[in-house]
Amino acid sequence: YLSFLRASLDGKFIPTVMMAASHGESFSNGQRLLQQVVSEMHSLFHGMINITEESFLLDCRKSRSPEMKQLKRFLKQERKKFVESDVRYPRLCEPVANKLLPTLREQREDPFMETEELVQIIEKEECPGQDKEIIKKVIDFLDEAGEVVRVDNVVSVNPCWLSQYAIGPVMAPHEMRWHAEAPDGRMTREEAEKAIKQYLHDHKLRIRLNVDTVLKMLEDLGFCMKLEDGSYMFPAHLSPLKHLCEMWKKEEDKKVYVGRRHFCSSPFIFSLSAFGFFQCQACVEIDKLARMWRNVIIVTKAESVSSYAECLVTMDKHLRAVDFVARGREGSESQCLSLLNDVIRVWEDIVDKHSPGTPYQTGYLSRKHITEHKEQIAVYSEEDINDSKKRGPSALVRVVTGGDRVVESLQDLLVFPPVQPETTKVVQAVLNCGSDKWYELGVAMGFTDADINSLSFDKPSMSGKLLALIRERINRDGQEKAEETLLKACRTIPDPIYGGVRDELQQL
Repeated sequence: YLSFLRASLDGKFIPTVMMAASHGESFSNGQRLLQQVVSEMHSLFHGMINITEESFLLDCRKSRSPEMKQLKRFLKQERKKFVESDVRYPRLCEPVANKLLPTLREQREDPFMETEELVQIIEKEECPGQDKEIIKKVIDFLDEAGEVVRVDNVVSVNPCWLSQYAIGPVMAPHEMRWHAEAPDGRMTREEAEKAIKQYLHDHKLRIRLNVDTVLKMLEDLGFCMKLEDGSYMFPAHLSPLKHLCEMWKKEEDKKVYVGRRHFCSSPFIFSLSAFGFFQCQACVEIDKLARMWRNVIIVTKAESVSSYAECLVTMDKHLRAVDFVARGREGSESQCLSLLNDVIRVWEDIVDKHSPGTPYQTGYLSRKHITEHKEQIAVYSEEDINDSKKRGPSALVRVVTGGDRVVESLQDLLVFPPVQPETTKVVQAVLNCGSDKWYELGVAMGFTDADINSLSFDKPSMSGKLLALIRERINRDGQEKAEETLLKACRTIPDPIYGGVRDELQQL
Protein backbone atom coordinates (compact mmCIF):
# COMPACT_ATOMS: atom_id res chain seq x y z
CA TYR A 1 0.00 0.00 0.00
CA LEU A 2 2.81 2.43 0.84
CA SER A 3 4.49 1.67 -2.49
CA PHE A 4 1.21 2.36 -4.29
CA LEU A 5 0.77 5.60 -2.35
CA ARG A 6 4.30 6.69 -3.24
CA ALA A 7 3.79 5.84 -6.94
CA SER A 8 0.72 8.07 -7.07
CA LEU A 9 2.49 11.19 -5.79
CA ASP A 10 4.57 13.69 -7.72
CA GLY A 11 7.12 14.27 -4.96
CA LYS A 12 5.83 17.73 -4.05
CA PHE A 13 3.59 16.46 -1.25
CA ILE A 14 4.72 14.15 1.57
CA PRO A 15 1.76 12.32 3.17
CA THR A 16 1.57 11.36 6.83
CA VAL A 17 0.80 7.72 7.61
CA MET A 18 -0.01 6.12 10.94
CA MET A 19 0.47 2.34 11.34
CA ALA A 20 -1.78 0.02 13.34
CA ALA A 21 -1.61 -3.77 13.62
CA SER A 22 -4.60 -6.07 14.11
CA HIS A 23 -4.65 -9.48 15.83
CA GLY A 24 -2.52 -8.15 18.65
CA GLU A 25 -3.99 -10.79 20.94
CA SER A 26 -2.44 -13.57 18.85
CA PHE A 27 1.19 -12.71 19.60
CA SER A 28 3.03 -12.53 22.89
CA ASN A 29 5.72 -10.44 21.15
CA GLY A 30 3.29 -8.42 19.01
CA GLN A 31 4.58 -5.02 20.10
CA ARG A 32 8.15 -5.93 19.17
CA LEU A 33 7.01 -7.26 15.76
CA LEU A 34 5.07 -4.08 15.09
CA GLN A 35 8.09 -1.93 15.93
CA GLN A 36 10.19 -3.99 13.52
CA VAL A 37 7.68 -3.33 10.74
CA VAL A 38 7.52 0.39 11.54
CA SER A 39 11.32 0.62 11.62
CA GLU A 40 11.63 -1.18 8.27
CA MET A 41 9.05 1.10 6.65
CA HIS A 42 10.82 4.16 8.06
CA SER A 43 14.07 3.12 6.37
CA LEU A 44 12.39 2.18 3.07
CA PHE A 45 10.32 5.35 2.70
CA HIS A 46 12.53 7.92 4.41
CA GLY A 47 11.98 11.32 2.80
CA MET A 48 9.03 10.03 0.75
CA ILE A 49 6.34 9.29 3.35
CA ASN A 50 6.10 10.67 6.88
CA ILE A 51 5.39 7.65 9.09
CA THR A 52 4.37 8.72 12.59
CA GLU A 53 6.32 7.55 15.63
CA GLU A 54 3.05 6.40 17.23
CA SER A 55 1.87 2.91 16.27
CA PHE A 56 -0.93 0.80 17.72
CA LEU A 57 -1.29 -2.91 18.48
CA LEU A 58 -4.99 -3.79 18.56
CA ASP A 59 -7.44 -6.55 19.34
CA CYS A 60 -10.10 -5.40 16.87
CA ARG A 61 -12.84 -7.36 18.64
CA LYS A 62 -12.59 -5.01 21.62
CA SER A 63 -13.84 -1.61 20.55
CA ARG A 64 -13.55 -0.17 24.07
CA SER A 65 -10.08 -1.41 24.90
CA PRO A 66 -7.47 1.13 26.11
CA GLU A 67 -5.51 0.64 22.87
CA MET A 68 -8.56 1.37 20.70
CA LYS A 69 -9.41 4.47 22.76
CA GLN A 70 -5.82 5.63 22.41
CA LEU A 71 -6.01 5.16 18.62
CA LYS A 72 -9.27 7.12 18.33
CA ARG A 73 -7.85 9.90 20.47
CA PHE A 74 -4.74 10.07 18.29
CA LEU A 75 -6.77 10.21 15.06
CA LYS A 76 -8.96 12.96 16.47
CA GLN A 77 -5.90 15.00 17.41
CA GLU A 78 -4.29 14.52 13.99
CA ARG A 79 -7.50 15.51 12.21
CA LYS A 80 -7.82 18.61 14.36
CA LYS A 81 -4.21 19.59 13.59
CA PHE A 82 -4.85 19.17 9.89
CA VAL A 83 -8.05 21.21 9.90
CA GLU A 84 -6.40 23.99 11.90
CA SER A 85 -3.27 24.05 9.74
CA ASP A 86 -4.90 26.59 7.39
CA VAL A 87 -5.90 29.57 9.53
CA ARG A 88 -8.15 31.11 6.83
CA TYR A 89 -10.93 28.54 6.66
CA PRO A 90 -11.44 26.48 9.85
CA ARG A 91 -14.34 28.64 11.07
CA LEU A 92 -16.17 28.20 7.77
CA CYS A 93 -15.27 24.51 7.44
CA GLU A 94 -16.42 23.51 10.91
CA PRO A 95 -20.18 24.21 10.55
CA VAL A 96 -20.19 22.79 7.02
CA ALA A 97 -18.42 19.58 8.04
CA ASN A 98 -20.16 19.02 11.37
CA LYS A 99 -23.69 20.18 10.56
CA LEU A 100 -24.47 20.71 6.88
CA LEU A 101 -22.77 17.67 5.32
CA PRO A 102 -24.33 15.10 7.74
CA THR A 103 -27.75 16.64 6.97
CA LEU A 104 -27.16 16.39 3.21
CA ARG A 105 -26.07 12.75 3.53
CA GLU A 106 -29.29 11.88 5.32
CA GLN A 107 -31.63 13.85 3.05
CA ARG A 108 -30.20 13.20 -0.41
CA GLU A 109 -30.67 9.93 -2.26
CA ASP A 110 -28.08 10.98 -4.82
CA PRO A 111 -24.73 11.75 -3.09
CA PHE A 112 -23.39 13.61 -6.14
CA MET A 113 -23.90 17.23 -7.11
CA GLU A 114 -22.32 19.95 -9.21
CA THR A 115 -19.83 22.19 -7.40
CA GLU A 116 -22.02 25.25 -8.06
CA GLU A 117 -25.01 23.54 -6.46
CA LEU A 118 -23.04 22.81 -3.28
CA VAL A 119 -21.69 26.39 -3.25
CA GLN A 120 -25.27 27.70 -3.32
CA ILE A 121 -26.37 25.36 -0.50
CA ILE A 122 -23.39 26.35 1.71
CA GLU A 123 -23.98 30.05 1.03
CA LYS A 124 -27.67 29.74 1.87
CA GLU A 125 -27.39 27.55 4.96
CA GLU A 126 -24.10 28.52 6.62
CA CYS A 127 -22.39 31.47 4.92
CA PRO A 128 -24.94 34.11 3.81
CA GLY A 129 -23.32 36.80 1.71
CA GLN A 130 -19.92 35.07 1.62
CA ASP A 131 -17.83 35.39 -1.55
CA LYS A 132 -18.33 32.33 -3.80
CA GLU A 133 -14.61 31.95 -4.49
CA ILE A 134 -13.99 31.63 -0.74
CA ILE A 135 -16.70 28.96 -0.52
CA LYS A 136 -15.07 27.05 -3.40
CA LYS A 137 -11.78 27.09 -1.47
CA VAL A 138 -13.66 25.76 1.56
CA ILE A 139 -14.86 22.85 -0.61
CA ASP A 140 -11.27 22.24 -1.76
CA PHE A 141 -10.17 22.17 1.88
CA LEU A 142 -12.95 19.73 2.80
CA ASP A 143 -11.87 17.58 -0.14
CA GLU A 144 -8.31 17.45 1.25
CA ALA A 145 -9.70 16.59 4.69
CA GLY A 146 -11.75 13.71 3.23
CA GLU A 147 -15.12 15.17 4.15
CA VAL A 148 -16.12 15.31 0.47
CA VAL A 149 -14.62 13.99 -2.77
CA ARG A 150 -14.35 16.45 -5.63
CA VAL A 151 -13.33 15.51 -9.17
CA ASP A 152 -13.41 18.39 -11.65
CA ASN A 153 -16.88 19.93 -11.31
CA VAL A 154 -18.56 17.05 -9.45
CA VAL A 155 -18.67 16.63 -5.67
CA SER A 156 -19.67 13.58 -3.64
CA VAL A 157 -20.88 14.66 -0.21
CA ASN A 158 -20.68 11.05 0.98
CA PRO A 159 -17.20 9.55 0.41
CA CYS A 160 -18.20 6.33 2.17
CA TRP A 161 -21.02 5.74 -0.32
CA LEU A 162 -18.63 6.35 -3.20
CA SER A 163 -16.13 3.85 -1.82
CA GLN A 164 -18.66 1.17 -0.87
CA TYR A 165 -21.08 1.27 -3.79
CA ALA A 166 -19.08 2.67 -6.72
CA ILE A 167 -15.32 2.13 -6.45
CA GLY A 168 -15.54 -1.16 -4.53
CA PRO A 169 -17.77 -3.00 -7.03
CA VAL A 170 -15.77 -1.67 -10.00
CA MET A 171 -12.56 -3.03 -8.45
CA ALA A 172 -14.17 -6.41 -7.68
CA PRO A 173 -15.43 -8.12 -10.89
CA HIS A 174 -17.39 -10.78 -9.01
CA GLU A 175 -19.49 -8.07 -7.34
CA MET A 176 -20.75 -6.62 -10.63
CA ARG A 177 -21.02 -9.95 -12.47
CA TRP A 178 -19.78 -8.31 -15.64
CA HIS A 179 -17.63 -11.10 -17.06
CA ALA A 180 -20.55 -12.79 -18.80
CA GLU A 181 -21.55 -9.59 -20.61
CA ALA A 182 -18.12 -8.00 -21.15
CA PRO A 183 -15.24 -10.49 -20.90
CA ASP A 184 -12.93 -7.98 -22.60
CA GLY A 185 -13.62 -5.32 -19.94
CA ARG A 186 -15.44 -3.03 -22.40
CA MET A 187 -19.04 -1.91 -21.97
CA THR A 188 -21.31 0.57 -23.68
CA ARG A 189 -22.81 3.33 -21.59
CA GLU A 190 -26.14 1.47 -21.60
CA GLU A 191 -24.52 -1.80 -20.45
CA ALA A 192 -22.66 0.02 -17.66
CA GLU A 193 -25.88 1.70 -16.52
CA LYS A 194 -27.69 -1.65 -16.48
CA ALA A 195 -24.91 -3.32 -14.47
CA ILE A 196 -24.69 -0.51 -11.90
CA LYS A 197 -28.46 -0.37 -11.41
CA GLN A 198 -28.67 -4.15 -11.15
CA TYR A 199 -25.99 -4.07 -8.46
CA LEU A 200 -27.91 -1.42 -6.51
CA HIS A 201 -31.12 -3.44 -6.89
CA ASP A 202 -29.43 -6.67 -5.71
CA HIS A 203 -28.23 -4.86 -2.59
CA LYS A 204 -31.62 -3.19 -2.02
CA LEU A 205 -30.15 0.29 -2.34
CA ARG A 206 -32.91 2.78 -3.11
CA ILE A 207 -30.74 5.55 -4.45
CA ARG A 208 -31.61 7.89 -7.27
CA LEU A 209 -28.49 7.70 -9.37
CA ASN A 210 -27.11 9.78 -12.21
CA VAL A 211 -25.10 7.09 -14.02
CA ASP A 212 -23.26 9.58 -16.23
CA THR A 213 -22.01 11.41 -13.15
CA VAL A 214 -20.80 8.18 -11.56
CA LEU A 215 -19.03 7.11 -14.76
CA LYS A 216 -17.39 10.53 -15.09
CA MET A 217 -16.12 10.37 -11.53
CA LEU A 218 -14.85 6.81 -11.92
CA GLU A 219 -13.12 7.89 -15.14
CA ASP A 220 -11.43 10.87 -13.48
CA LEU A 221 -10.30 8.69 -10.56
CA GLY A 222 -8.74 6.21 -13.00
CA PHE A 223 -11.07 3.25 -12.46
CA CYS A 224 -12.47 3.28 -16.00
CA MET A 225 -11.64 4.94 -19.31
CA LYS A 226 -13.91 6.29 -22.02
CA LEU A 227 -12.93 5.13 -25.50
CA GLU A 228 -13.33 6.91 -28.84
CA ASP A 229 -16.54 5.05 -29.71
CA GLY A 230 -18.21 6.20 -26.47
CA SER A 231 -17.87 2.84 -24.70
CA TYR A 232 -16.03 2.40 -21.40
CA MET A 233 -13.20 0.08 -20.43
CA PHE A 234 -12.81 -1.19 -16.86
CA PRO A 235 -9.26 -2.59 -16.49
CA ALA A 236 -10.16 -4.46 -13.30
CA HIS A 237 -12.76 -6.41 -15.29
CA LEU A 238 -10.43 -7.59 -18.04
CA SER A 239 -10.13 -11.35 -18.04
CA PRO A 240 -6.80 -12.70 -16.77
CA LEU A 241 -4.67 -14.41 -19.42
CA LYS A 242 -3.94 -17.85 -18.01
CA HIS A 243 -1.69 -19.13 -20.79
CA LEU A 244 0.26 -16.43 -22.57
CA CYS A 245 1.85 -19.01 -24.87
CA GLU A 246 -1.56 -19.65 -26.47
CA MET A 247 -1.94 -16.02 -27.56
CA TRP A 248 1.75 -15.36 -28.29
CA LYS A 249 2.70 -18.57 -30.05
CA LYS A 250 6.12 -19.29 -31.45
CA GLU A 251 5.82 -18.86 -35.23
CA GLU A 252 8.49 -19.97 -37.67
CA ASP A 253 8.01 -17.01 -40.01
CA LYS A 254 8.76 -14.54 -37.18
CA LYS A 255 12.49 -13.90 -37.56
CA VAL A 256 12.93 -10.43 -36.04
CA TYR A 257 12.60 -9.98 -32.26
CA VAL A 258 13.51 -6.97 -30.13
CA GLY A 259 12.58 -6.20 -26.53
CA ARG A 260 12.88 -3.67 -23.70
CA ARG A 261 12.02 -3.67 -20.01
CA HIS A 262 11.10 -0.77 -17.73
CA PHE A 263 11.64 -1.81 -14.13
CA CYS A 264 11.92 -0.29 -10.67
CA SER A 265 13.45 -1.65 -7.50
CA SER A 266 11.81 -2.07 -4.10
CA PRO A 267 10.02 -0.23 -2.54
CA PHE A 268 8.90 1.43 -5.77
CA ILE A 269 6.10 0.15 -8.01
CA PHE A 270 4.07 1.54 -10.90
CA SER A 271 0.67 2.84 -9.79
CA LEU A 272 -2.27 0.48 -10.09
CA SER A 273 -4.11 2.52 -12.71
CA ALA A 274 -1.14 3.27 -15.01
CA PHE A 275 -1.37 0.09 -17.09
CA GLY A 276 -5.11 0.48 -17.65
CA PHE A 277 -4.62 4.02 -18.90
CA PHE A 278 -1.80 2.76 -21.11
CA GLN A 279 -4.01 0.06 -22.64
CA CYS A 280 -6.67 2.63 -23.53
CA GLN A 281 -4.20 5.11 -24.96
CA ALA A 282 -2.50 2.38 -27.02
CA CYS A 283 -5.92 1.57 -28.50
CA VAL A 284 -6.47 5.23 -29.36
CA GLU A 285 -3.03 6.00 -30.81
CA ILE A 286 -1.78 2.72 -32.28
CA ASP A 287 -4.27 -0.12 -32.68
CA LYS A 288 -7.99 0.26 -31.98
CA LEU A 289 -8.38 -3.52 -32.32
CA ALA A 290 -5.66 -4.37 -29.79
CA ARG A 291 -6.23 -7.57 -27.81
CA MET A 292 -6.26 -6.95 -24.06
CA TRP A 293 -6.27 -8.94 -20.87
CA ARG A 294 -5.51 -8.00 -17.32
CA ASN A 295 -1.93 -6.63 -17.37
CA VAL A 296 -1.39 -7.81 -20.99
CA ILE A 297 -1.93 -6.14 -24.37
CA ILE A 298 -0.96 -7.14 -27.92
CA VAL A 299 -0.93 -4.36 -30.53
CA THR A 300 -0.36 -4.73 -34.27
CA LYS A 301 0.85 -2.23 -36.85
CA ALA A 302 0.62 -3.14 -40.54
CA GLU A 303 2.06 -1.30 -43.52
CA SER A 304 0.75 -3.94 -45.91
CA VAL A 305 -0.64 -7.47 -45.82
CA SER A 306 2.86 -8.97 -45.90
CA SER A 307 4.65 -6.28 -43.86
CA TYR A 308 3.52 -5.93 -40.28
CA ALA A 309 4.82 -6.03 -36.72
CA GLU A 310 3.17 -6.92 -33.43
CA CYS A 311 4.12 -5.93 -29.91
CA LEU A 312 3.40 -7.77 -26.67
CA VAL A 313 3.35 -5.67 -23.49
CA THR A 314 3.08 -7.33 -20.07
CA MET A 315 3.02 -5.92 -16.54
CA ASP A 316 4.34 -8.27 -13.86
CA LYS A 317 2.06 -9.14 -10.96
CA HIS A 318 4.12 -7.09 -8.48
CA LEU A 319 3.70 -3.91 -10.60
CA ARG A 320 7.49 -3.48 -10.71
CA ALA A 321 8.31 -4.28 -14.35
CA VAL A 322 6.81 -3.86 -17.81
CA ASP A 323 8.16 -5.85 -20.78
CA PHE A 324 7.83 -4.75 -24.41
CA VAL A 325 8.53 -7.34 -27.13
CA ALA A 326 8.09 -6.54 -30.83
CA ARG A 327 8.40 -9.17 -33.56
CA GLY A 328 7.90 -9.53 -37.29
CA ARG A 329 8.92 -11.40 -40.40
CA GLU A 330 12.36 -11.31 -41.95
CA GLY A 331 13.15 -7.83 -43.21
CA SER A 332 10.70 -6.11 -40.84
CA GLU A 333 13.35 -4.61 -38.58
CA SER A 334 12.25 -1.05 -39.29
CA GLN A 335 8.57 -1.85 -38.60
CA CYS A 336 9.42 -3.65 -35.35
CA LEU A 337 11.57 -0.82 -34.06
CA SER A 338 9.02 1.78 -35.11
CA LEU A 339 6.19 -0.05 -33.31
CA LEU A 340 8.33 -0.68 -30.23
CA ASN A 341 9.26 3.00 -29.99
CA ASP A 342 5.62 4.09 -30.47
CA VAL A 343 4.41 1.76 -27.72
CA ILE A 344 7.16 2.82 -25.29
CA ARG A 345 6.43 6.50 -26.00
CA VAL A 346 2.75 5.99 -25.06
CA TRP A 347 3.77 4.13 -21.89
CA GLU A 348 6.24 6.83 -20.82
CA ASP A 349 3.60 9.55 -21.32
CA ILE A 350 1.15 7.60 -19.14
CA VAL A 351 3.73 6.96 -16.40
CA ASP A 352 4.54 10.68 -16.24
CA LYS A 353 0.85 11.45 -15.65
CA HIS A 354 -0.43 8.50 -13.62
CA SER A 355 2.63 7.16 -11.78
CA PRO A 356 4.67 10.33 -11.27
CA GLY A 357 6.47 9.16 -8.15
CA THR A 358 7.98 6.05 -9.74
CA PRO A 359 11.67 6.12 -10.72
CA TYR A 360 12.47 3.33 -13.17
CA GLN A 361 15.31 2.03 -15.33
CA THR A 362 15.43 0.71 -18.89
CA GLY A 363 16.79 -2.75 -19.73
CA TYR A 364 17.26 -4.63 -23.00
CA LEU A 365 15.71 -8.10 -23.20
CA SER A 366 17.76 -11.04 -24.41
CA ARG A 367 16.87 -11.67 -28.06
CA LYS A 368 17.83 -15.34 -27.64
CA HIS A 369 15.35 -15.79 -24.81
CA ILE A 370 12.40 -13.90 -26.31
CA THR A 371 12.91 -15.66 -29.68
CA GLU A 372 12.72 -19.02 -27.89
CA HIS A 373 9.76 -17.81 -25.74
CA LYS A 374 11.52 -18.61 -22.47
CA GLU A 375 9.81 -17.73 -19.20
CA GLN A 376 12.98 -16.38 -17.57
CA ILE A 377 14.52 -13.64 -19.71
CA ALA A 378 17.97 -12.13 -19.26
CA VAL A 379 18.02 -8.32 -19.13
CA TYR A 380 20.97 -6.20 -20.19
CA SER A 381 21.40 -2.86 -18.45
CA GLU A 382 21.92 0.43 -20.26
CA GLU A 383 25.48 0.39 -18.91
CA ASP A 384 26.09 -3.00 -20.59
CA ILE A 385 24.74 -1.66 -23.88
CA ASN A 386 26.64 1.64 -23.77
CA ASP A 387 29.93 -0.11 -23.01
CA SER A 388 29.37 -2.42 -25.98
CA LYS A 389 28.33 0.39 -28.35
CA LYS A 390 31.77 1.94 -27.94
CA ARG A 391 33.19 -1.13 -29.66
CA GLY A 392 30.80 -0.84 -32.64
CA PRO A 393 27.53 -2.47 -33.80
CA SER A 394 29.11 -5.93 -34.00
CA ALA A 395 30.29 -5.91 -30.38
CA LEU A 396 29.25 -8.67 -27.99
CA VAL A 397 27.26 -8.11 -24.80
CA ARG A 398 27.63 -10.40 -21.80
CA VAL A 399 25.36 -10.78 -18.79
CA VAL A 400 25.14 -13.39 -16.03
CA THR A 401 21.67 -14.45 -14.88
CA GLY A 402 20.83 -17.34 -12.60
CA GLY A 403 24.33 -18.72 -12.89
CA ASP A 404 24.19 -18.81 -16.70
CA ARG A 405 26.28 -16.54 -18.91
CA VAL A 406 24.39 -15.11 -21.86
CA VAL A 407 26.49 -13.69 -24.70
CA GLU A 408 24.80 -11.90 -27.57
CA SER A 409 25.71 -9.72 -30.50
CA LEU A 410 24.79 -6.08 -29.99
CA GLN A 411 23.68 -6.13 -33.64
CA ASP A 412 21.12 -8.87 -32.88
CA LEU A 413 20.10 -7.52 -29.49
CA LEU A 414 19.21 -4.02 -30.64
CA VAL A 415 18.14 -5.02 -34.18
CA PHE A 416 19.67 -2.03 -35.92
CA PRO A 417 17.41 -0.77 -38.72
CA PRO A 418 18.58 -2.33 -41.96
CA VAL A 419 20.52 -0.04 -44.23
CA GLN A 420 19.23 -0.01 -47.78
CA PRO A 421 22.50 0.08 -49.74
CA GLU A 422 20.71 -0.60 -53.05
CA THR A 423 19.84 3.08 -53.20
CA THR A 424 23.49 4.23 -53.44
CA LYS A 425 25.23 4.37 -56.82
CA VAL A 426 28.43 2.73 -55.58
CA VAL A 427 26.65 -0.29 -54.18
CA GLN A 428 24.40 -0.64 -57.21
CA ALA A 429 27.43 -0.54 -59.55
CA VAL A 430 29.22 -3.24 -57.55
CA LEU A 431 26.10 -5.43 -57.54
CA ASN A 432 25.76 -5.03 -61.32
CA CYS A 433 29.38 -5.98 -61.99
CA GLY A 434 30.48 -8.34 -59.25
CA SER A 435 27.70 -10.58 -57.94
CA ASP A 436 29.43 -13.67 -59.33
CA LYS A 437 32.54 -12.70 -57.35
CA TRP A 438 30.66 -12.23 -54.06
CA TYR A 439 32.92 -14.55 -52.07
CA GLU A 440 36.19 -12.93 -53.25
CA LEU A 441 34.76 -9.47 -52.53
CA GLY A 442 33.73 -10.63 -49.05
CA VAL A 443 37.28 -11.73 -48.25
CA ALA A 444 38.67 -8.49 -49.70
CA MET A 445 36.27 -6.48 -47.50
CA GLY A 446 37.82 -8.09 -44.41
CA PHE A 447 35.34 -10.83 -43.54
CA THR A 448 36.50 -14.23 -42.29
CA ASP A 449 35.21 -17.47 -43.82
CA ALA A 450 32.96 -17.92 -40.75
CA ASP A 451 31.52 -14.41 -41.20
CA ILE A 452 30.84 -14.97 -44.88
CA ASN A 453 29.13 -18.31 -44.28
CA SER A 454 26.92 -17.02 -41.45
CA LEU A 455 25.88 -13.90 -43.38
CA SER A 456 25.14 -15.60 -46.69
CA PHE A 457 24.02 -19.16 -45.97
CA ASP A 458 20.25 -18.40 -46.24
CA LYS A 459 20.51 -16.16 -49.34
CA PRO A 460 19.71 -18.16 -52.51
CA SER A 461 21.12 -15.76 -55.11
CA MET A 462 24.68 -14.49 -55.54
CA SER A 463 23.48 -10.86 -55.55
CA GLY A 464 21.62 -11.54 -52.29
CA LYS A 465 24.79 -12.98 -50.73
CA LEU A 466 26.88 -9.99 -51.83
CA LEU A 467 24.20 -7.57 -50.60
CA ALA A 468 24.18 -9.22 -47.16
CA LEU A 469 27.97 -8.77 -46.90
CA ILE A 470 27.76 -5.12 -47.98
CA ARG A 471 24.99 -4.43 -45.45
CA GLU A 472 27.08 -5.88 -42.65
CA ARG A 473 30.09 -3.79 -43.68
CA ILE A 474 27.93 -0.64 -43.66
CA ASN A 475 26.47 -1.53 -40.26
CA ARG A 476 29.96 -1.96 -38.85
CA ASP A 477 31.75 0.99 -40.44
CA GLY A 478 29.10 3.42 -41.66
CA GLN A 479 28.11 4.18 -45.24
CA GLU A 480 31.06 6.34 -46.35
CA LYS A 481 33.86 4.17 -44.96
CA ALA A 482 32.15 0.98 -46.14
CA GLU A 483 31.96 2.30 -49.72
CA GLU A 484 35.69 3.13 -49.64
CA THR A 485 36.39 -0.43 -48.49
CA LEU A 486 34.10 -1.78 -51.22
CA LEU A 487 35.85 0.14 -54.04
CA LYS A 488 39.25 -0.93 -52.70
CA ALA A 489 38.05 -4.53 -52.69
CA CYS A 490 37.00 -4.17 -56.35
CA ARG A 491 40.62 -3.26 -57.17
CA THR A 492 42.35 -5.93 -55.10
CA ILE A 493 40.45 -9.16 -55.83
CA PRO A 494 42.32 -11.63 -58.08
CA ASP A 495 40.24 -10.60 -61.10
CA PRO A 496 39.67 -6.84 -60.52
CA ILE A 497 36.29 -5.42 -61.49
CA TYR A 498 37.05 -1.78 -60.68
CA GLY A 499 37.03 -0.75 -64.32
CA GLY A 500 33.56 -2.14 -64.86
CA VAL A 501 32.33 -0.53 -61.66
CA ARG A 502 33.74 2.83 -62.76
CA ASP A 503 31.91 2.57 -66.10
CA GLU A 504 28.69 1.62 -64.32
CA LEU A 505 29.02 4.64 -62.06
CA GLN A 506 29.31 6.94 -65.04
CA GLN A 507 26.13 5.48 -66.54
CA LEU A 508 24.25 5.68 -63.24
